[in-house]
Amino acid sequence: MNNHTPAAEVLRCESVGKTFMQGEMRVAALRDINLNLAAGEQLCVIGASGSGKSTLLHILGGLDAPSTGQIWLDGQNLAELNARAVGRLRNRALGFVYQFHHLLMEFTALENVAMPLLIARRPRAESYARAAEMLTRVGLTRRASHKPGELSGGERQRAALARALVGAPKCLLADEPTGNLDTKTARAMHDLMLELNQELRIGLVVATHDTELARTMSRTIELQDGAIKN
Repeated sequence: MNNHTPAAEVLRCESVGKTFMQGEMRVAALRDINLNLAAGEQLCVIGASGSGKSTLLHILGGLDAPSTGQIWLDGQNLAELNARAVGRLRNRALGFVYQFHHLLMEFTALENVAMPLLIARRPRAESYARAAEMLTRVGLTRRASHKPGELSGGERQRAALARALVGAPKCLLADEPTGNLDTKTARAMHDLMLELNQELRIGLVVATHDTELARTMSRTIELQDGAIKN
Protein backbone atom coordinates (compact mmCIF):
# COMPACT_ATOMS: atom_id res chain seq x y z
CA MET A 1 0.00 0.00 0.00
CA ASN A 2 1.40 3.40 -0.97
CA ASN A 3 0.79 6.02 1.72
CA HIS A 4 2.83 8.72 0.00
CA THR A 5 0.85 11.92 -0.52
CA PRO A 6 2.00 14.03 -3.47
CA ALA A 7 3.18 17.52 -2.55
CA ALA A 8 0.70 20.29 -3.29
CA GLU A 9 1.25 22.24 -6.48
CA VAL A 10 2.23 25.83 -5.73
CA LEU A 11 2.92 27.20 -9.21
CA ARG A 12 1.88 26.31 -12.74
CA CYS A 13 1.98 27.96 -16.11
CA GLU A 14 0.33 26.73 -19.31
CA SER A 15 1.18 27.82 -22.86
CA VAL A 16 2.67 31.08 -21.61
CA GLY A 17 4.03 33.49 -24.20
CA LYS A 18 5.19 37.09 -24.04
CA THR A 19 5.72 39.50 -26.92
CA PHE A 20 7.09 43.03 -26.95
CA MET A 21 7.03 45.68 -29.63
CA GLN A 22 10.37 47.16 -30.70
CA GLY A 23 9.38 49.92 -33.07
CA GLU A 24 7.21 48.18 -35.62
CA MET A 25 8.73 44.77 -34.94
CA ARG A 26 7.04 42.21 -32.66
CA VAL A 27 9.61 40.30 -30.57
CA ALA A 28 8.74 37.03 -28.82
CA ALA A 29 10.43 37.02 -25.41
CA LEU A 30 8.70 33.78 -24.32
CA ARG A 31 7.07 31.07 -26.43
CA ASP A 32 4.72 28.31 -25.23
CA ILE A 33 6.16 27.80 -21.74
CA ASN A 34 4.64 24.97 -19.70
CA LEU A 35 5.87 24.06 -16.23
CA ASN A 36 4.71 23.30 -12.71
CA LEU A 37 6.25 23.35 -9.25
CA ALA A 38 5.28 21.47 -6.11
CA ALA A 39 5.88 22.45 -2.49
CA GLY A 40 9.52 21.86 -1.58
CA GLU A 41 10.53 21.26 -5.20
CA GLN A 42 13.53 22.91 -6.88
CA LEU A 43 13.59 24.22 -10.44
CA CYS A 44 16.60 25.87 -12.06
CA VAL A 45 16.13 27.99 -15.20
CA ILE A 46 19.29 28.40 -17.25
CA GLY A 47 20.02 30.09 -20.54
CA ALA A 48 22.11 32.76 -22.17
CA SER A 49 21.49 36.46 -21.60
CA GLY A 50 18.35 37.48 -23.46
CA SER A 51 16.91 33.96 -23.47
CA GLY A 52 13.89 35.03 -21.38
CA LYS A 53 14.83 33.95 -17.85
CA SER A 54 14.02 37.23 -16.08
CA THR A 55 10.88 37.74 -18.17
CA LEU A 56 9.67 34.29 -17.13
CA LEU A 57 10.28 34.95 -13.43
CA HIS A 58 8.50 38.30 -13.61
CA ILE A 59 5.47 36.64 -15.19
CA LEU A 60 5.50 33.72 -12.74
CA GLY A 61 5.55 36.27 -9.93
CA GLY A 62 2.64 38.31 -11.27
CA LEU A 63 4.89 41.33 -11.87
CA ASP A 64 4.00 41.23 -15.55
CA ALA A 65 1.13 39.63 -17.47
CA PRO A 66 1.67 37.06 -20.23
CA SER A 67 0.56 37.86 -23.76
CA THR A 68 -0.82 34.32 -24.05
CA GLY A 69 -1.40 31.46 -21.63
CA GLN A 70 -2.21 31.39 -17.92
CA ILE A 71 -0.48 31.30 -14.54
CA TRP A 72 -1.76 29.62 -11.38
CA LEU A 73 -0.22 30.58 -8.02
CA ASP A 74 -1.27 28.61 -4.96
CA GLY A 75 -4.28 27.37 -6.90
CA GLN A 76 -5.47 30.77 -8.10
CA ASN A 77 -5.53 31.83 -11.74
CA LEU A 78 -3.84 35.23 -11.92
CA ALA A 79 -5.88 36.15 -14.99
CA GLU A 80 -9.05 36.03 -12.89
CA LEU A 81 -7.75 38.49 -10.27
CA ASN A 82 -7.59 42.28 -10.37
CA ALA A 83 -4.33 44.09 -9.69
CA ARG A 84 -5.02 44.54 -5.97
CA ALA A 85 -5.87 40.86 -5.51
CA VAL A 86 -2.73 39.83 -7.41
CA GLY A 87 -0.71 42.09 -5.10
CA ARG A 88 -2.23 40.50 -1.99
CA LEU A 89 -1.63 36.99 -3.32
CA ARG A 90 1.94 37.86 -4.25
CA ASN A 91 2.60 39.28 -0.78
CA ARG A 92 1.22 36.12 0.86
CA ALA A 93 2.41 33.35 -1.43
CA LEU A 94 5.65 34.56 -3.03
CA GLY A 95 9.11 35.65 -2.01
CA PHE A 96 11.58 37.32 -4.39
CA VAL A 97 15.37 37.51 -4.39
CA TYR A 98 17.11 39.47 -7.13
CA GLN A 99 20.69 39.90 -8.34
CA PHE A 100 20.68 43.25 -6.52
CA HIS A 101 19.46 43.08 -2.94
CA HIS A 102 16.97 46.00 -3.19
CA LEU A 103 17.18 46.61 0.55
CA LEU A 104 16.04 50.04 1.75
CA MET A 105 19.25 51.79 2.71
CA GLU A 106 17.75 53.99 5.44
CA PHE A 107 16.42 51.03 7.43
CA THR A 108 18.20 48.37 9.48
CA ALA A 109 18.38 44.73 8.43
CA LEU A 110 15.65 43.93 10.96
CA GLU A 111 13.38 46.67 9.62
CA ASN A 112 14.00 45.60 6.03
CA VAL A 113 13.12 41.99 6.77
CA ALA A 114 9.99 42.96 8.69
CA MET A 115 8.75 45.23 5.88
CA PRO A 116 6.60 42.65 3.98
CA LEU A 117 4.75 41.78 7.19
CA LEU A 118 4.20 45.42 8.08
CA ILE A 119 2.89 46.07 4.55
CA ALA A 120 0.50 43.15 5.06
CA ARG A 121 -0.68 44.94 8.25
CA ARG A 122 0.60 42.27 10.60
CA PRO A 123 1.07 43.45 14.22
CA ARG A 124 4.31 45.35 14.67
CA ALA A 125 5.64 43.20 17.55
CA GLU A 126 4.86 39.99 15.66
CA SER A 127 6.49 41.35 12.49
CA TYR A 128 9.73 42.22 14.24
CA ALA A 129 9.80 38.94 16.16
CA ARG A 130 9.38 36.98 12.94
CA ALA A 131 12.02 39.12 11.21
CA ALA A 132 14.49 38.49 14.04
CA GLU A 133 13.81 34.76 13.74
CA MET A 134 14.51 34.80 10.00
CA LEU A 135 17.72 36.80 10.48
CA THR A 136 18.84 34.10 12.90
CA ARG A 137 18.03 31.43 10.30
CA VAL A 138 20.32 33.12 7.77
CA GLY A 139 23.10 33.78 10.28
CA LEU A 140 22.63 37.53 10.72
CA THR A 141 21.50 37.79 14.34
CA ARG A 142 24.39 40.10 15.24
CA ARG A 143 23.79 42.30 12.19
CA ALA A 144 20.09 42.98 12.80
CA SER A 145 20.64 46.61 13.85
CA HIS A 146 23.01 47.38 10.97
CA LYS A 147 21.92 49.24 7.86
CA PRO A 148 22.69 47.80 4.39
CA GLY A 149 25.65 50.15 3.91
CA GLU A 150 27.28 48.46 6.91
CA LEU A 151 26.81 44.93 5.54
CA SER A 152 28.96 42.96 3.11
CA GLY A 153 27.55 41.88 -0.25
CA GLY A 154 26.89 38.38 1.03
CA GLU A 155 25.22 39.70 4.18
CA ARG A 156 22.97 41.94 2.10
CA GLN A 157 21.86 39.00 -0.01
CA ARG A 158 21.20 36.90 3.10
CA ALA A 159 19.10 39.75 4.49
CA ALA A 160 17.23 39.88 1.17
CA LEU A 161 16.63 36.13 1.44
CA ALA A 162 15.33 36.52 4.99
CA ARG A 163 12.98 39.26 3.77
CA ALA A 164 11.73 37.01 0.96
CA LEU A 165 10.98 34.17 3.38
CA VAL A 166 9.67 36.08 6.39
CA GLY A 167 6.03 35.73 5.32
CA ALA A 168 6.31 31.94 4.93
CA PRO A 169 5.57 32.03 1.18
CA LYS A 170 4.60 29.01 -0.88
CA CYS A 171 7.28 29.74 -3.46
CA LEU A 172 10.60 31.61 -3.72
CA LEU A 173 11.64 33.13 -7.04
CA ALA A 174 15.34 33.99 -7.30
CA ASP A 175 16.70 35.86 -10.34
CA GLU A 176 20.50 35.57 -10.55
CA PRO A 177 20.69 35.77 -6.72
CA THR A 178 24.43 35.12 -6.64
CA GLY A 179 25.36 37.12 -9.75
CA ASN A 180 27.14 39.89 -7.83
CA LEU A 181 28.89 37.66 -5.31
CA ASP A 182 32.34 36.09 -5.31
CA THR A 183 32.52 32.33 -5.84
CA LYS A 184 32.79 31.34 -2.17
CA THR A 185 29.99 33.67 -1.03
CA ALA A 186 27.81 32.61 -3.98
CA ARG A 187 28.16 28.96 -3.02
CA ALA A 188 27.26 29.69 0.61
CA MET A 189 24.20 31.68 -0.51
CA HIS A 190 23.04 28.93 -2.81
CA ASP A 191 23.55 26.26 -0.15
CA LEU A 192 21.49 28.36 2.25
CA MET A 193 18.62 28.67 -0.26
CA LEU A 194 18.57 24.90 -0.82
CA GLU A 195 18.69 24.25 2.92
CA LEU A 196 15.72 26.53 3.60
CA ASN A 197 13.88 25.15 0.57
CA GLN A 198 13.98 21.69 2.16
CA GLU A 199 13.52 22.77 5.75
CA LEU A 200 10.54 25.05 5.08
CA ARG A 201 9.12 23.05 2.11
CA ILE A 202 9.02 26.16 -0.07
CA GLY A 203 8.99 25.76 -3.85
CA LEU A 204 12.18 27.25 -5.31
CA VAL A 205 12.74 28.65 -8.81
CA VAL A 206 16.23 29.99 -9.53
CA ALA A 207 17.25 31.66 -12.78
CA THR A 208 21.01 31.64 -13.24
CA HIS A 209 23.94 31.57 -15.67
CA ASP A 210 25.88 29.39 -13.22
CA THR A 211 25.91 25.85 -14.63
CA GLU A 212 27.73 24.48 -11.57
CA LEU A 213 25.02 25.88 -9.34
CA ALA A 214 22.36 24.43 -11.67
CA ARG A 215 23.79 20.92 -11.32
CA THR A 216 23.01 20.90 -7.59
CA MET A 217 19.28 21.44 -8.16
CA SER A 218 16.81 18.63 -8.71
CA ARG A 219 15.23 19.94 -11.95
CA THR A 220 16.63 22.16 -14.68
CA ILE A 221 15.12 23.66 -17.80
CA GLU A 222 17.05 25.62 -20.41
CA LEU A 223 15.55 28.57 -22.25
CA GLN A 224 16.70 29.32 -25.77
CA ASP A 225 15.17 32.18 -27.74
CA GLY A 226 12.26 32.31 -25.30
CA ALA A 227 11.33 28.62 -25.50
CA ILE A 228 12.20 25.59 -23.39
CA LYS A 229 14.98 23.71 -25.14
CA ASN A 230 14.21 20.01 -25.54
